[in-house]
Amino acid sequence: MQMMPDHVWPEVPGDYRTGNEESPIAIAIIGKALADVPSDCYQIMGSLRSANIGVEKIVVNMVANPRLRFLLVCGREDGHYPGDALLKLAENGMDDRGNIIGALAQFPCLADLGRDAVERFRSQVEVIDLLHPKESKGDIDWEDPLYIFDDERNRELEATARHCLRRDPGPYPEEPMRITIPGIMMKRDLGDMLNSDIGRMTDLMLRMPDEGLTTDALNITVSEEFSLVIDPIDGLLLEVPTVDFHKRFKSYLTGNE
Repeated sequence: MQMMPDHVWPEVPGDYRTGNEESPIAIAIIGKALADVPSDCYQIMGSLRSANIGVEKIVVNMVANPRLRFLLVCGREDGHYPGDALLKLAENGMDDRGNIIGALAQFPCLADLGRDAVERFRSQVEVIDLLHPKESKGDIDWEDPLYIFDDERNRELEATARHCLRRDPGPYPEEPMRITIPGIMMKRDLGDMLNSDIGRMTDLMLRMPDEGLTTDALNITVSEEFSLVIDPIDGLLLEVPTVDFHKRFKSYLTGNE
């Protein structure tokens, strides 16, 4: 992790839209949804689809903008449990391994974030839980179908945003914390990349003898900037979300995490 020079915000590309740059509010919608909220209420509103890289992207964007003081988490939980991961991060922080403490997700690991960024996020931002339903059957739908907020949910979201506007404490009294994480700063479909990695590793494990499942063979880093590694298990050159995330994710999938 390294600090970046001044540049245009948001820091990280993603599935979001911007509104009023003076608003202290960010809105994270779990999954892909259409919410009818006046754009003067929020500064940024986008979707959250994963309990690891997606959460990292939100933290990076939030701490780079001291004007953001509230994060409204809404939508409906899914098999990734990204909403729970974001709420638990705000409540509990992360442990020394980068895992979100108490999160329900299968792999709530912030492999590329330091504790300083997480603690800045927790100090700067009040996270408000508008997530419902919170339960999930555990199914993961990689297609992530679109759904639409009903009138009641739209009214709840706008009313909560208006309440936050009335009690706006003003900008956080510290300079922007600008962080670069090679890989997630690029405009790539990280969800498709992660799904592909899961499929590849699962296929390898099905073809390997039992003693091979715990292999600790190290990846060969080709480029951290472009997130390229060679996995010695199958000898392929891989484009991964980030080098550190891929190492941790591989350990998780092979039972070493």
